[in-house]
Amino acid sequence: MREISSKSFPHLWLSEGFATYLTHIYLESKYGTDSLNKRMQNDRDEIIAFAKESNRPIVDSVSPLMKLLNTNSYQKGGWILHMLRRQLGDTIFHSIIRRYYTAYAGKNADTRDFERICESESGKDLHVFFDQWLYSPGLPKLDVQWKYDEQNKRVLLTVHQTQHKLFVFPLEIEIWTGGTGTTKAQIPSVNVQDLQVSFPVTAKPLQIILDPNTCLLFEGSARMIK
Repeated sequence: MREISSKSFPHLWLSEGFATYLTHIYLESKYGTDSLNKRMQNDRDEIIAFAKESNRPIVDSVSPLMKLLNTNSYQKGGWILHMLRRQLGDTIFHSIIRRYYTAYAGKNADTRDFERICESESGKDLHVFFDQWLYSPGLPKLDVQWKYDEQNKRVLLTVHQTQHKLFVFPLEIEIWTGGTGTTKAQIPSVNVQDLQVSFPVTAKPLQIILDPNTCLLFEGSARMIK
């Protein structure tokens, strides 16, 4: 297969992020989804550590250009593809990859070229997704507080984004009530600084786990309040 080159160095993630994630997909086909999730969790830890040292976006004009050979271009670039896959589904994601390589094999492409193909194949407006994850620095930092409403048998959550720039993203949670009592729930869009939601439960939760299926690049955890 002929390679695709980025039109300019700031779009290096189109080479290195793709190589990182497509390697993960290959290993997933051999060793399963659990192995993929572990690798994505390891990459997420590296991205969080890098973000504490360098508040730069993936598509970056930093000088000298060799500084772009960093965690943003590799691991974070791979995570962008992973989130696209999880949000759009495997069928559409693989269609995007095939269309992208068909259109640009042996040619040059930039991030907006890839964005247009993603939108065409998915039928969705992905401008916010690309702008926040690729053209803006950082990642969501979440402080999720929850409490149990015994009278109505519901768990009440407040999802608080603590970082300066707000992100928009779906968030899955796992509610554990002991033993095999586990319920997964989806928040379709966290799009404000403080989002309050509630879910029905059969018993008082013992723990709430954020992103149990490793679909979101974020930092944070959930804690119970009285």
